[in-house]
Amino acid sequence: MQASNLTPGPGGATRVLRMGAAVTAAAWGLFLLLCWQLTLLQSLRMDPRAALAWIIAVTVALLLVYTWAPRRRRARARLRVRWPRRAWPWLLVMAPAFASLPQALWVALQAFGMAHDPPPQPELDAFIARPFGEPAFWLLAIGAAPLVEEFGFRGWIQRPLERGFGPMPAIATSAFLFALAHGEPELIPIRLAAGLVLGHAVWASRSIWSGVLLHLAWNLGALALDMVARDVDASNKGWEWGVPAAVVAALCLLLCAWTVKRMQDAAAPRPARARLTPAAEGPSAR
Repeated sequence: MQASNLTPGPGGATRVLRMGAAVTAAAWGLFLLLCWQLTLLQSLRMDPRAALAWIIAVTVALLLVYTWAPRRRRARARLRVRWPRRAWPWLLVMAPAFASLPQALWVALQAFGMAHDPPPQPELDAFIARPFGEPAFWLLAIGAAPLVEEFGFRGWIQRPLERGFGPMPAIATSAFLFALAHGEPELIPIRLAAGLVLGHAVWASRSIWSGVLLHLAWNLGALALDMVARDVDASNKGWEWGVPAAVVAALCLLLCAWTVKRMQDAAAPRPARARLTPAAEGPSAR
């Protein structure tokens, strides 16, 4: 056997290097997200005002780390920090369905006995009960969390994996890590569905801000449901509750999938219109 058959060609070596760089970048992003989780846990032991200032400072620092690359148009496109442009109207269509998706999935899982209320969180409850604790929690839920988690999971992790392995494996990996990172095993199916939708939306619109806005809608929907239906218990309600909730969840997912396709079409580069010179146009154009 010839030695040349045992060594990868230039193209294969380049692909291996690209995949290695993608995994390294994603691991770095996962480490930064772990630091973010530790920051949140530490902030619960602080005064709410100090905790809010601390979280804002860490959020700004992490976003600066993400956007430190040269401020060129190509770099901004690679980092996906541009506004979704022509895709943004479809975000308005997707947001209500995406915000309703976790509620419908949770009711369906509870009704069929596949999930139960998560255990109480006394440390979080004590934080909210302190002066300024509730506003600090809301600002965290609708401000810092969507920003850091989307720039983390869909930016630091998904984006380099897309360049190394392709979009679908990258979206699936970031969604799986997103579901695991939040803990609460019974909520993993719900957060896995959310991660898949968020990853596809960011990829289709070519903008990480799509994920931020949808994540904000998701958190607002969860907080609103907790306020208006806190005493509603769907546990073991069976088919009477489970089937309608499952149908609603399926319709929400279908609408999200359809909207992702519309966003992809809207964000696709438009072909440049060729300008013909008089010589190329020929005599018939004169």
